[in-house]
Amino acid sequence: MEYLAFNEHLALDEHVFSVKQSNPLEGHSYETSSGWSDFDAIDCPRQDPTANPLDNWTLNLVAFKGSGEAEAEALRAMAKAHKVVQATDSKGKNWGTFTIRNVKTSYTKIIDSGQAQIVKITLTLKEYRQRNESTSKAK
Repeated sequence: MEYLAFNEHLALDEHVFSVKQSNPLEGHSYETSSGWSDFDAIDCPRQDPTANPLDNWTLNLVAFKGSGEAEAEALRAMAKAHKVVQATDSKGKNWGTFTIRNVKTSYTKIIDSGQAQIVKITLTLKEYRQRNESTSKAK
């Protein structure tokens, strides 16, 4: 397994988020739900196990000056290509495979020329799983 450099936070395939590349990971949240269905019967409500839903992962990135817009475009291109991506962190942990579901970009600190000094990108990923595959590797 190939490890990322010290200042590189996370990689989706070959796309690396890092301080060095001016697109660092500012924070992230990972959501796993259990597979339970509620049955609200009047006399006997109960829960029954079902298949585990797909995990969701939200990455919050911040990019500075001109590189932020290029970063947002690169991520949008990956999303529109319907690419399944492999996520790996700087410790060598394989988080599994994901699809890019949403790329949201906000531009702040706009200067006279209209250039954003800070571009915040929220990337929404969903676990990619096919029939007969187990759940994501994230624990």
